[in-house]
This record gives sequence, structure tokens and C-alpha cells, in this order.
Amino acid sequence: DDIPSEVKHLKYLETLSLYGNVNTMLKSINICPEMATLNHLKALRIAAMGVVSLPANFAELGDTLESLDLNSNNFSRIPDVITAENFPKLTSLNLASNRRASVTDLRNASNVGIHVNMQNSNAVRRLLLWERLEELALSYNYIEGSLPDFEDGEDGVRSYSTEDIAERGDTLRWAVENKLPRVLPNVRSLRINLNFMTGELPRWLLYHPNLMEWGAEILVYPQQEKSYDSEGVMVGFENVPTAQEYYFEAYPLYRSRYEFKDEITE
Repeated sequence: DDIPSEVKHLKYLETLSLYGNVNTMLKSINICPEMATLNHLKALRIAAMGVVSLPANFAELGDTLESLDLNSNNFSRIPDVITAENFPKLTSLNLASNRRASVTDLRNASNVGIHVNMQNSNAVRRLLLWERLEELALSYNYIEGSLPDFEDGEDGVRSYSTEDIAERGDTLRWAVENKLPRVLPNVRSLRINLNFMTGELPRWLLYHPNLMEWGAEILVYPQQEKSYDSEGVMVGFENVPTAQEYYFEAYPLYRSRYEFKDEITE
């Protein structure tokens, strides 16, 4: 049932996609160490296969890998090997839908899929600090706790500066003047919906320069409805915006790009 070691013979492969397995939720598939010998691999998708682990040498793919999709598997945690240091060229990471079982109450839940309590683990925090990423998908897992906030100078995070204005134009002036932490600055797609998160949405997210591109009302804010975290707290963010006016006040030059006005004809 494991990924066959014969994959090593695909020497010059740049894209590999393995998708779908019978009775995926019941599987415990291991990715073979031979996978890491594909020295030209740029895009790897192993999804809905029932994968539970990555080989110890998986980081050897870091010299070339640009896109990694491990959605709909059976990981119980975010693999430690997946870091910005190990994969300096990676721009797209998909770890969504790693649910082995479907539960709505995390009290006493076990072996259900990716279950991360952000108050006790830095696994999600390290992904949010991955500056090169352009796409990050963590939807439909069992991630609980509050999203981390960041301060200027903490964990290498800096605030937006005049250099960023020079690159992107005057749209970032508010972010510079208000010392907004520069978190996931290149991400054009963030998906963290349908988890078990609680607490307040941090400022770096609510005022992120790319927020309007994320479809946040669907792919960021909504958490698992009528569900409870490990402490028995009903999940859901406390400060979900009900309108976008606050955002356009901060970034007025974005208003014409993202705000739609009804056309009135006589």
C-alpha cells in the first residue's frame, strides 16, 4: 500500500501527481525515501492517498521543489521537515483536509487527522513566518487556538517600510505609518477556514495588503460551525468584520479595485 520505491527510476521528472486511493481514511501510507532522489522535481502532489508520514530524507527535495500538495491525507500533525529553511524555493503549500475522522468536539478526540493546538505548538506559527510563500492552504483540519500575533523584531518579523512602498506604490502608506507586521507578504491565497480556531483575528491579517484577494469571508473567517475545541469552547473568531469600510479607509487606493458599486441607470 505504500508509494513504490520504483519511483526512483523517474530521474528527470519535474511534476508528479498521485491522487486518490480506495478507502483513503483507513490507510496509513508512507512516502518512500526514494521519492527524495528525484533531483529535478518542481511540483509534487500526493493527495487523498492516506499518507501519514514523510521520509527522513524528504528535505533533499528542497533544492528544486516549488509546489507541494499533500491535501486530503491522514497526517496527525504538520510534518516538522516542511520548513522555509528546508524548502527555500517553495511558493505553494497545501496541507488542507487532513481529516481521518469527522468530529465536532475535540474533547478527548484522538487520531482524527492534523490536530494542532496553536497555544502548545509553533507548527502553524512557523508556516506564517514563511516569507516566500504565495499560497498556503490549511483548511478543514483540526487546528485550534488563536492565530498568533507578531511584533516588529520578533522571530525576524519586521514592519512594512518605505522600501515596500517603493515596490508596491502608495497603497502601503497606512501599513508603514501604523507599523503593521509584515507577515506572509507574498501570499495571494490563504485558506484557513473550517478549522477549530477561536480568539481574535490579529491586526496583521485584518489589514493585510492582499486580504481582498483571499476571499476571506469564505476561506479565512468561517470556522467549523457548532463545534467545540479541546477546552469545550465553541469555535469561531470573535472579531470577524461585518463590512470592508475599515479596510478601504486604510487603503483608499484599493477601493476602486475591489469595491463594486451598483450602476444606476435612468
